[in-house]
Amino acid sequence: MNNNQNGSMNPNYKHGGTKTKLFGLWKDIKKRCYNKSRKQYKDYGGRGIIICPEWANDYTKFRDWSLNNGYQEGLEIDRINNDGNYSPENCRFVTKQENIRNSRATKLTLGISNEIKGLWNTGNYTQQELAEKFELHQTTISCIILNKIWKN
Repeated sequence: MNNNQNGSMNPNYKHGGTKTKLFGLWKDIKKRCYNKSRKQYKDYGGRGIIICPEWANDYTKFRDWSLNNGYQEGLEIDRINNDGNYSPENCRFVTKQENIRNSRATKLTLGISNEIKGLWNTGNYTQQELAEKFELHQTTISCIILNKIWKN
């Protein structure tokens, strides 16, 4: 329990963070892992990914860990091991681009990105041909060519 402005104890006060982006992130993680009707469930809870009990049952512990481990607005939570759970030892905060690079769907490395750029620069390939060759979406190829992702 926490003191209210008058100094008396308020048994209904929990953490005061329900309208913050960090609280929204925590709720989204829980939905991905535990709400079977969510589209993303198949990629998280459906694969057995859970939230460590410490975080799942206590937003303040998640909040405190986040604030002490690099959380800033604009960053995203990333599981270092994509097959691992949401837990202090497997999570960090990264930019959106870094998070995309660490997704299961990403097969890219800087070397492959450079190879794509090199082939594009020969003028012998269309973006669609490169997408098929590297089994990537054409949008990804376009982003690589335009240096929106995988910049040198």
